[in-house]
Amino acid sequence: MNAMTQFEIPNRPFASEPITGLMTPDGIFEVALGKQIINAHIMNNGSEVDQVLVYIESVSDPGIVVTPKTYSIVHAATRVSHLFSWEADFSAAAPGKHMVSFIVVTAEGHERIIKPIFVTKMNFNPATHSFSITTSEAVLDVAFIEMIGSGECSNNKIDNSCCSDRYDTRSTILDVLNVVGKLQSSDRESCNLLSYLSEGISVTNNPNFTLCASQLLVGKLKAQIQPTQPYEGQYGDLPFQDPWWKVILAVVTFVLLVAAAIAEAVDGSGDVTAGGGGTHDLPNSSGGTYCTPTATGGGASKVAAGLLAGAATVAAIAGTSDVRDTFRKGQDQTAPASEGELTIAEDLELSFIYPEEIVPGKAFKVSVDWQYQRITTEGTYTHKDSETNTNIHILSKYDIIAPNEASLQEPFIVKSQFYDADNNLFVGNQLFVQCFLIGPSGEWRSIVLQDNGVGEDREANDGTYTGVKYFSADDRMGSWKYFVIAQDINHATPDMQPEEAAQIVGGMLLTNQLSITFGGGNCPIVFDGEVNLIG
Repeated sequence: MNAMTQFEIPNRPFASEPITGLMTPDGIFEVALGKQIINAHIMNNGSEVDQVLVYIESVSDPGIVVTPKTYSIVHAATRVSHLFSWEADFSAAAPGKHMVSFIVVTAEGHERIIKPIFVTKMNFNPATHSFSITTSEAVLDVAFIEMIGSGECSNNKIDNSCCSDRYDTRSTILDVLNVVGKLQSSDRESCNLLSYLSEGISVTNNPNFTLCASQLLVGKLKAQIQPTQPYEGQYGDLPFQDPWWKVILAVVTFVLLVAAAIAEAVDGSGDVTAGGGGTHDLPNSSGGTYCTPTATGGGASKVAAGLLAGAATVAAIAGTSDVRDTFRKGQDQTAPASEGELTIAEDLELSFIYPEEIVPGKAFKVSVDWQYQRITTEGTYTHKDSETNTNIHILSKYDIIAPNEASLQEPFIVKSQFYDADNNLFVGNQLFVQCFLIGPSGEWRSIVLQDNGVGEDREANDGTYTGVKYFSADDRMGSWKYFVIAQDINHATPDMQPEEAAQIVGGMLLTNQLSITFGGGNCPIVFDGEVNLIG
């Protein structure tokens, strides 16, 4: 093995989950999701080279089992990134920071690139009716006290199959697992949550799967950090020495909202509330009721479930501020008084208020009332505050070009461009872009769009992300709806200090095919276009 440095992986490899196809918050891998996709951009920093091979050699945690796959780059141009994906089973993974070894092979030899990935492990805690998520630095315990849903649904103002007496039940994911017969004993929650979510893949791939989303946004939660080792001084470690704790909270929110959509599809008990809260209508201060998400079933419902979870995640991230984490703000105001005093736990209570409609990709505002409490070996310190923050994961516009008709003889080619808040094009490895196609009978297909100058993407790094779908004789003729989803990527660099890197959060939705609006009624998924498949 030589010391070549021609190739690099500019961004941390990130997770996408198989139930909805979307990237997880900040690309973090979660044990409860089981099989996930490891995505990595491979970039050539040297001179142009042909016939390049890429594969994963190993992972530092033997509990992560990668399905072997070797990719070929026919021509690797200078400063061009190619996105590759590997399926991996995280069912037996340990929480923490793990290293993945990638091998790049050229005619000159082999090059090894080692990059970190972050893995969390989620469990249900029956003693506290909360969900805990474990990292190497601490355990974050979260109890969802209130979830906000559609007032029209809960008040039976509309005819919707998701509206029923079960709407305001106080069930939890633990109840869901009991219903489907997965839970055998009180010490197997994580295993059975994993089994349940894995089952969700087949449920959501069923053309008859219908989205039933009685809960849309987090209303109120309580969280506690229990550090692995009590710490001295004012500030504790960040998870993985990289993201804010709110990103770990976002992982919990995302996973549970996806699980809730599956629960509704399985048995109609998809309330994710823990702690005895229940589902609540939009607060009166917002002046209305939320819409009720609807989809036409099958693949549309599958993607809508991901978009809904993604929108709620963006709202939670916006409310707790990208600039500085709420836990960190609490630590700022509660410095321990004595030398040698150790912090043994930190509590945070958050109440979210949504003064503006939740539109991914737009600068909507979210208000929070919060109270932080530091528990030390010497006493307790408390600070509370109220603030309004703005979503910073935004687009000024985006364009999509695709044909109205496709055939078995010609590929379906979709091109897209995305402009940031300053009207500059995103290029190359700055985005994770996918096109989802929904067939006449609810079929679901996905393709990745890249800006790498390969195939139908005529020029690399020009801001045009291109994807190609080759239909087969097994695909139904007729109208296929499609939409293109873009998520940003965490571009923090290894030389950044932890608190600097923590301000960069990836995996947030930038396109707005599903928005959570006021005024009641339906908030249907909005497709980007249709293509008619002919023989």
